Amino acid sequence: MDTPQENSSYYSLRRSKRLLGQILTDGDFIHYDDLDRVLKDQKKTNRMLGEMLVEIGLIDPLDLKAVLSVNESLASLDDALNLAAGIRRHLGELLIQAKHITAEHLDLALQVQKRTGQKLGEVMVDLGFVTDGELDAVLKFQQNQVIEKPAPGSLRLGEILVAAHFISRTQLKHALSRQKASEKKIGEILIEEGYISHHQLLHGLKLQSRLLTAALVAILSLAPASKIHSAESIPQDISAGSAGTKITESLQTHTSIKIVYQNPELVLNHTDILRGYVDIPLGAHIEIQNNNLAGYLVVFAGLRGPVKEVIIQGLGKEALIKSDGGWIAQPYHGRDPLTVELSYRFILSENAQPGTYIWPLKISVSPIIPV
Repeated sequence: MDTPQENSSYYSLRRSKRLLGQILTDGDFIHYDDLDRVLKDQKKTNRMLGEMLVEIGLIDPLDLKAVLSVNESLASLDDALNLAAGIRRHLGELLIQAKHITAEHLDLALQVQKRTGQKLGEVMVDLGFVTDGELDAVLKFQQNQVIEKPAPGSLRLGEILVAAHFISRTQLKHALSRQKASEKKIGEILIEEGYISHHQLLHGLKLQSRLLTAALVAILSLAPASKIHSAESIPQDISAGSAGTKITESLQTHTSIKIVYQNPELVLNHTDILRGYVDIPLGAHIEIQNNNLAGYLVVFAGLRGPVKEVIIQGLGKEALIKSDGGWIAQPYHGRDPLTVELSYRFILSENAQPGTYIWPLKISVSPIIPV
């Protein structure tokens, strides 16, 4: 278990301003390629990024106002969690919206849940899809979605429409007072009052969805990561997708990984950017325990931000992991824990910028047998 001092240090790494370009790409307001192009031009002019994006038509100026209204709240986990709003969504849907898992990951977790009776979040932790800290953060976000009183800078529809200058604060207050005496949604009331059009309502709902996505991505990146990941057998044969494997309870296998040490952050300087990659000779020290005679998979996921690929050494052979993740098959090595030191070469994305980033790679393991 982490000491209080370690926890304090960990959270201090996660209280820094989130870059505007990062928020805009997280929420799918703009594409990475467009951001990269504008950032290169910005270096020559020293103009504000938002101003340039509006000028060339990459983002609506009203949308930018809404993004800027929540920008500061995405600098810390607590503030980001307080942004929660919108219709309460299921855990799996929130993780998909955050681009943290795929629909295939969710289907697999639901199949396991049906057979084991575990909570879905517990299954996702066991499968290595989320850490304990990430799960806790998303569940808190989910709970905050049903709180009636919006926090300042909230992502509730009315607050977004005010931030985007579609309606005034006075108009919102009047609509909210009317809503208390009816079962109508706030958007319906705003249209009835003539404050917005149907087109503006649809625009506001789309803007809300994008901002919620950006907030969820920020929350998952700010959440404390679990130190230990484990994956156990599943009671029924289930295909493990691209790994071409099945995991079964009949083997009564157990495979677990302990992260003894891992870099807490990735620091990039101008030299790294120009070179296009950064080497981390001893990026992680892990211990793997496995009693499955057929071996196991070491799964890597979570590449985002300034990294598009990573070359990993330390597991017998050099492996290239791309942005959609990947795995390295390992043979049975006996029941004693195996100690492994991993070295990384992070290949940087075209729009990477100098700075300090949360460690961009997650590791989990899973016992396997050939199909």
